[in-house]
Amino acid sequence: MKKSVKIKLKTIIRQPGAEDQVMELRSEGVLTEKNGRRYLQYDERQDDLDIRTTVKLGETDAVVMRSGGLQMRLPFLLDKEQTGNLRHGEESFMLTTKAHELIMTESRFKVRYDLALGNDFAGEYEMEIQFTEGTK
Repeated sequence: MKKSVKIKLKTIIRQPGAEDQVMELRSEGVLTEKNGRRYLQYDERQDDLDIRTTVKLGETDAVVMRSGGLQMRLPFLLDKEQTGNLRHGEESFMLTTKAHELIMTESRFKVRYDLALGNDFAGEYEMEIQFTEGTK
């Protein structure tokens, strides 16, 4: 099963001693179902970088993978620390996530998690992706 979807992505970043940062993105993408998992794919542009994003959705886990202008793998499992990575140019960083909330429905994915970059706490992140059937 493969269908075109409209995507609304909202990310809230909470860092100690700073105001919340809110980022929103609207895009079009493709939702594919394969072997009991759903894959949401879309393109985004950040800081002059073209990025292809794939979100792999399971029953109890998820992985956000980005390629193109930067390479990133960000895994999520409720209440468990997971290790991912970020590579931009020659720089490479280990990322650690701990999801406190992980919600998946037919048209929505939401994760609230703590993120560490190397050994440094980077903040609490909340990412919500809503996807509705597109027109293609």
